[in-house]
Amino acid sequence: MKKFTPIALALATAMSLSSFYVQADSAVKPTLLAIPLSDSITDFSTLSSEQLVAGLNRPAIDLESIQLATPEAVAQLKLAMSNAQDGETITIPTGRFADLGIVTINADNVTIKAEQAGETLFTGLIQIVAKGDGITLDSLVFTDGGPAERFGAVRLQGNKNSLKNSTFYYFNEDYAYQPDQRRSEYPKYLWVSLWGKDAQVTNNRFEGKHKRGTLIGVQKNIDDKADNHIISDNIFYSQKKNQYNELDIKKAIRYNGNSWEAIRIGDSKSSQWPSRTQFINNLLVDSDGERELISIKSSENRIAGNTIFESASMISLRHGKGNVVEDNVVIGNLKDDTGGIRVYDENHIVRNNYLTGLRGSGGKIAGNADVRGGVVINTGIIDVANNEKLDQSVKGKELNKQWTPKNINVTNNTLVDVEFGMVHGNQSHRVSLFDNSTVETIYSGDKVTFADNVVFNEESSLQALRADPAAELTNPTYSNEHYFGSTEGFEVLPEGISTEKPSYKMVNGFYQFEGAGADVSKLKLLTADQVGPNYRLVPAK
Repeated sequence: MKKFTPIALALATAMSLSSFYVQADSAVKPTLLAIPLSDSITDFSTLSSEQLVAGLNRPAIDLESIQLATPEAVAQLKLAMSNAQDGETITIPTGRFADLGIVTINADNVTIKAEQAGETLFTGLIQIVAKGDGITLDSLVFTDGGPAERFGAVRLQGNKNSLKNSTFYYFNEDYAYQPDQRRSEYPKYLWVSLWGKDAQVTNNRFEGKHKRGTLIGVQKNIDDKADNHIISDNIFYSQKKNQYNELDIKKAIRYNGNSWEAIRIGDSKSSQWPSRTQFINNLLVDSDGERELISIKSSENRIAGNTIFESASMISLRHGKGNVVEDNVVIGNLKDDTGGIRVYDENHIVRNNYLTGLRGSGGKIAGNADVRGGVVINTGIIDVANNEKLDQSVKGKELNKQWTPKNINVTNNTLVDVEFGMVHGNQSHRVSLFDNSTVETIYSGDKVTFADNVVFNEESSLQALRADPAAELTNPTYSNEHYFGSTEGFEVLPEGISTEKPSYKMVNGFYQFEGAGADVSKLKLLTADQVGPNYRLVPAK
C-alpha cells in the first residue's frame, strides 16, 4: 500500500502555498505548426515533422505560466526524495524546481509524480538516481538545465524501475561543455541511463538534444543475465549535432561526430551477451545525430513497430547476435542521408519493415563505404565463413571492431523510392576511431538469406540493388526477390531475383505488393496523438 510520510505531507502543503513561488524568467523555445493530420493519409510525402509531433489532441501546458519554486521548497523536495521510505508516494505540486543536484532514492517501491502531469519542472542541474527497486518517476518535465552527471538526469540503477509520461525538453545548457585538451573531444552526457533489470521507459517525449552524448543508454553488464527492459511509446524529436560547432575541430571530427544516438543498447564489450531489450512502438522524428539512430550493441533485442521520419540516420545492428528488426516504418521524405537498416554480426532477422523515400548518399558519399541504403549488409574484418571470431584479447580484432555478418535472414521487406535498396557493402575499415590506418583484409557476409522482399524504384537513377563485385557475399540465397529499378555489381543476377514490375495496391498510404514485401496490415504510422505523454508543452514566447 502506498503511503505518505510526514515530511512528504509537509512538503506538499508547503509547496501549495503561493508564498513559496517567485516568477520565473521566460525562455524562448521553438513552436510547432498547428497542422492537423488527415484521418486517412494516402501519400506519406505530404507529411511534415511538425504534423507528426504536434499532438494537437493532447491538453496544452503553458510553460510561461509555471512559476519558480523558492529555494526552501526545493530543499524540502530534495530532502523528501532522499529520505523516501519503502512504498512512499511523493506528489509534487506545480512549479519550477531548480538545481536539485544529485538526488539518490534508496528505498523500494517509491513513486515520484507530478500533481498535474507536465506541470512539475526540474530545471538547472539535476540527476535522480533510482538505486532501489520498483521506483516510478511519473509526469515530470526536465528543461532549461542539464544532467548533473554524465549518465543523465535519470539514472535507473535498481530493478523494475520506470520513467513514464515525462518530458525532456531542450535540456542542454547548464553543464560544462568544452573540448578536452588531450584530443579536443567534447564530453558525452546522456539524458537517461538504465543499469538494472526490467526497467520500463514508456510514453515520454525527448525533444531537442543538441549536445554530444547518447540520449538513452542501456548499460549492459558483461554477463548472461538479460536486461529485459521495455522502451516503448516514446517520442524522440530534433536530435542534432554540431549546434555548438563540435565539428569545427577538424582533427576531432571523427570522434566528436560519434555518440549521438537516440538509443544505444549495450556496448562492444558486453555485446555477445543477451540484453533482450524491446525498443517498440516509438516515434523518431528529425533526428540527425549520427549514422546510428538506434544502436544495438548487445544480443537478442527486438526493434519493432517504430516510426522513423525524416531522420538522417539508420537502425544499426552494430554488435551482438540474434536481434530482430521487424514491422518498422521508415520514411525519409527524400531527405539527404536517410537510411534504413545496417547489419553486422550474426543470426539476425530483418523482416516486414517498410522503407520509403530514402536518399542515402546525400550526394556526398562516394562508393559503398558509407551508403545509407535500405538494407545494408556490411563487410567485416573476420573470416566468419571459417568461424573466426572477434576476441577482446586479440590485438586488432577486439570486440569494438566490425564482426562480419553471418546467418542473416532478410525477409518480406518493402523498399519504395529509395536511392539504394539492397546493398552488399564493401566498407573500408579503419584500425580504430583514433587511427585512420585501414585494415588490409576484409570479408563479405556469409549465408545471407533474401526472401520475398520488394524494392520498387520507378526513377531510373535509383538503384534497387547495389553490390561490389570485389566483395561478393559468400553462400547467399535468393527466393522470390523483386528488384524493380537499376542494379549494379552483377553481370548476371542470381536465380531467385526478378526485375519485372510487381503488382500492388495502395492501403492507407502503403504499397501492398502481391505475393511479396511487407504485410502492411502489421504496420502503423505513429503520431504524437498516439504515443508520448498525455499532455503537450506550449513554450514561452
